Amino acid sequence: MRKHLRTLLACVIAMLALGTVAACSGGSSTTANSATPSSSAAAAKDFPKSAHYIADMPMADGKTMTIGVAVEGDKIAAYACDGLKDEAWFFGTQKDGSLDIKSKYQDTLKASFNGTAVVGQLTMNDVNYSFTAPTVALPSAMYTAAANGVRASWVVRPDNTITGVQFAISKDSDTSDLVQANEQQFRDQVRQRRQARLLQPAPPLEFGTWRSTVNGVPVTATRVDGDTRLG
Repeated sequence: MRKHLRTLLACVIAMLALGTVAACSGGSSTTANSATPSSSAAAAKDFPKSAHYIADMPMADGKTMTIGVAVEGDKIAAYACDGLKDEAWFFGTQKDGSLDIKSKYQDTLKASFNGTAVVGQLTMNDVNYSFTAPTVALPSAMYTAAANGVRASWVVRPDNTITGVQFAISKDSDTSDLVQANEQQFRDQVRQRRQARLLQPAPPLEFGTWRSTVNGVPVTATRVDGDTRLG
């Protein structure tokens, strides 16, 4: 009997020891698992070296505002348009997966990369739009072409539908000469220049060949990447 009790006691002690080891092992596993999301979250802040993102945003009048974002290293190019009479170009840089850029007409684009999409807010003409733009595969991207003082720009969606706006470049719409006497005066001047622009829907763009006719001139549109810069 005593031998049996000693054997039983030894088994209990061994089980307790194993339980302690298991508990320690479990603690290490929990620490590792909790560290993994942190590592993933940190990695998710970094944009791919080269990528394109597109999203549609509903407008109050039932129409659609579309935004395209292109990344090339730390450089960003973005284009937003309603396909009818409003557009904005954004050029700048991103840092740690975040961007905060203004257009020449003081539109704002603030966004960050969550690992799969660009999530942010676009403000155009004092109207706010929230968007989540997933990664798209080429040839889905932004395209642009210019001829005789007119620039047409398009966003080609993953379903091959295309939207864009054409802009007649004029001195009346330039903002480079504006001096900011005070914020309100500057905003008023920018708004006047914005309204002076001659905008209309972009001409049809032939999918795949990217051919079009801008201001009566046959053109081939070029793809906009993150390091593209327009005057």
